[in-house]
Amino acid sequence: MKSIELLNHFRRVGKWVNWERTFDQFLYGEPETEVKGIAVSWMPTLTNLKKALKEGCNVFITHEALFAAKIDDEGNIIESPIIKDRHARWVTGKRKLDADDIWIRKMEWLEQNNLVVLRCHDFWDNYPDIGVHGAWATWLGFKKTPLKVIPFYELHEIEEVTLERLSKNILDRIKPLGQDSIQVIGDLDKKVTKIAIATGAASNYRDMYELGGEVLLLTDDGTFFWESGQWSMDTGIPLIIVNHSLSEEPGMRTLAQYLEKEFPEIPVFQIPVGCIFQSLY
Repeated sequence: MKSIELLNHFRRVGKWVNWERTFDQFLYGEPETEVKGIAVSWMPTLTNLKKALKEGCNVFITHEALFAAKIDDEGNIIESPIIKDRHARWVTGKRKLDADDIWIRKMEWLEQNNLVVLRCHDFWDNYPDIGVHGAWATWLGFKKTPLKVIPFYELHEIEEVTLERLSKNILDRIKPLGQDSIQVIGDLDKKVTKIAIATGAASNYRDMYELGGEVLLLTDDGTFFWESGQWSMDTGIPLIIVNHSLSEEPGMRTLAQYLEKEFPEIPVFQIPVGCIFQSLY
């Protein structure tokens, strides 16, 4: 099987994706490469790329961007048919990179090791039930059918519970993924019966409130406290905040399982990321 068959599968199944504008594409490598093994992970850090190679995987399916770039002799990022990561220019802006920059060294490592990097973001974010937000809801223990589901968001009915108890329940669920503390804004004694959840950077508090959330479960990359925190305190609508990576880790596990089922002849290796920070006390 060739790498391009993976992307063709996503294109064939993912009717909800705008394939003319998607980020789901090859970020590095030759699409005609014969697949020996598939690594799945939330982000292709250099450490994770090396783990994939060690496990015999020559295709790395990532949810997030590669954050690598090609530069000219003056350190400017240049367009290249080799790397198509649209985030590279956005992240660096007009900043020039020197030859020893970690992203340049990552690019050189890829050139030396011929690892194929394929992004699977838009396809899996909204895959029904087992995609990123569906897997997140399941991990949190929300077993009933959601009251509402729209791209990136779900609204769930829960038994009446205080904000403090709900937050502690969620903390118990996420500790195995590596996050040992949780951020909460609001009256801990407030009782709620509906929670709106989101994953990744797509956690707009106003959209979630309009969905019907009495408490909103956001991610740290999806909100700004100076804005959403003020809104929460003004409206009395509580916010619970978890790590971006952690909220999508259950979805990376289901993606690996999905690929194992769809391509049983190819070994699949999932590289956990979980929460990317540690809390010190």
